[in-house]
Amino acid sequence: MPVEKLTHYKKSMKLRFGDELMEQKFLTFQHNRGRSTAIYSLASLAIINFTFAFLEYWILGIESQGPLLSYIFIAFVCVGLTVFSVVSSQTNMLKMRIIVPGLLTLMILIWALYLPNYRLYHAIEIILLVVWMGSLNVLRFRQSFLLSLSAGSAFIIAAYFAGAVSTKLIGLIALMIAAFALALYLCYMMERFRRTMFLTNEALKNVYERQENWAYTLIDLDMSLSGILDIRELVSRLMEHFKTVIEYDSFVMTSLDGKGPKPAADEVEGALFEDDDQTIWSDELIMRLSQTRQAKVSAEFTEAKSFFGKGKKNFQYFRMDIPVFNDSNLVAVVSLKRESQAFDDLDMTASVSIATQAMMIFNRTAKASLMSAGLQQVAASKPDASKPADPKSVALEEDKESSSPSTDIELTDVQAAVSHTAERDETVVPSAVVKQIKKDTETARKTITLLSRENAEHVSMDRYRTAAVENEPLSLLLVEVDGLSSIREKEGDQSAYKIFAGIVKYVFSKTDKERDVLGRYGQNGFSILLPRVDMNAAEKFAESLRYYTEKTSFKTAFGDRRATLSIGVAAITDETGNHESMVKRADMALFVAKKNGRNCVKVRL
Repeated sequence: MPVEKLTHYKKSMKLRFGDELMEQKFLTFQHNRGRSTAIYSLASLAIINFTFAFLEYWILGIESQGPLLSYIFIAFVCVGLTVFSVVSSQTNMLKMRIIVPGLLTLMILIWALYLPNYRLYHAIEIILLVVWMGSLNVLRFRQSFLLSLSAGSAFIIAAYFAGAVSTKLIGLIALMIAAFALALYLCYMMERFRRTMFLTNEALKNVYERQENWAYTLIDLDMSLSGILDIRELVSRLMEHFKTVIEYDSFVMTSLDGKGPKPAADEVEGALFEDDDQTIWSDELIMRLSQTRQAKVSAEFTEAKSFFGKGKKNFQYFRMDIPVFNDSNLVAVVSLKRESQAFDDLDMTASVSIATQAMMIFNRTAKASLMSAGLQQVAASKPDASKPADPKSVALEEDKESSSPSTDIELTDVQAAVSHTAERDETVVPSAVVKQIKKDTETARKTITLLSRENAEHVSMDRYRTAAVENEPLSLLLVEVDGLSSIREKEGDQSAYKIFAGIVKYVFSKTDKERDVLGRYGQNGFSILLPRVDMNAAEKFAESLRYYTEKTSFKTAFGDRRATLSIGVAAITDETGNHESMVKRADMALFVAKKNGRNCVKVRL
């Protein structure tokens, strides 16, 4: 992994990477960022040439007119190439674009050496040029080393043939050795810095990709785990999603229901757990996971004796234990092992997050199953219509009708009273009270009635098939009320409900109740299916909802509150494939909207 490679590289003195694939990626990275490299290198070379021209004029005046004008010409060439590098993103002939002006500067310097014979400022000039060659970002260490060595050697040879006396020549050689050592150090440190920067960039990119995979995994969990009522099957399916976010070589999982203090493994995959006995999870580990509710990471070693009989630890693998909680109960444990790198904080946080989301889906499925079973029992307990009705149960029967399968946003106190009355065996409830309760409930349903997510999906699938067969447009909006969870925590469910209900009520006023389908979507959101509406019209409609919510105040017990909406939009297309694919694209658009600061509308084609 990039983080491990970065740590290992910082501890070594080598320049090249041991991995050839990583070396090729570095060369590509270096080539892509060559434009900025050229800007700084050419700008510094222009300054060097202007400095050389000034020294020639200051010391020799018009006697050195040829080198003076040549330096100025090369300086302006460097300025032109610098401007070209700023306005153009091309990296063609990048090395030649920098090296050729540098070699021309060296040739002019040797020419100036021959005209007035060797002088001290010529040594200063060659030192500056050699140091510049050693600090070129565009060249690798070996290339900078050879170029600097060649430039220094060429100048010493030219000084010798130009008539430099032995004393001056020895001093020049000493200065060149110092300049070459400085250039060598610079080119080594510059390339090492570039490689470290590359590895850091790769590590950050890896973290970003893992975070993105984590977010998409949370989205995919809902479709993958809905309908599962067995903990063991749920955790087993959960491993597929762990793999997309966390790298591991082996895993073992167990559900703790009825297994006692030392549970046996339900499923094992990979070789790293094969040698473990059935007590993979000690009492101490189970206790710690129960108390902290966080994943635990560790490294495992084997004891071995060294040549002199002393104890020695040999590393085996890294391990992470992930608790799976249902409310406050530890119901399962998943353990992962890998040999490559230690599990980090992102691995720990993502694993617990995915496990928590999975249990929320499991609980929702369980509640839906219980509700479905309860409704079937109510339907089975209804009396036969051919038999005469008991006068004493008239009020009770009316009440049962009013509490038929509810699709309200949440049960109000009135609805709870109706349900409670329907369960009673007593027949002393006045009929006037029952009628009033029924009337109030029906009024509430007419204002903010939403289908459950499951029912909305069933209806939406039918509308999708109809639109696909008849080749009609169809759009889907997934809406989430931003910050509703925070309001619920600070001010309670009633304040959150007031805001949510106010938004949904407005949506109802702007949609066709006979054609459009509105259902719940998540804890703080809802879906809007718009038959015969194309994507452009759906996006405009979504933007109008967002604008209305942003400008509206909602009255709560704690005062006026404001809210915003994040909306994802998708539509049926020839490439959509099916209803599930359209929902997933809308969900991904909603994810992008939330990631881009919320209070916006995003479209997924």
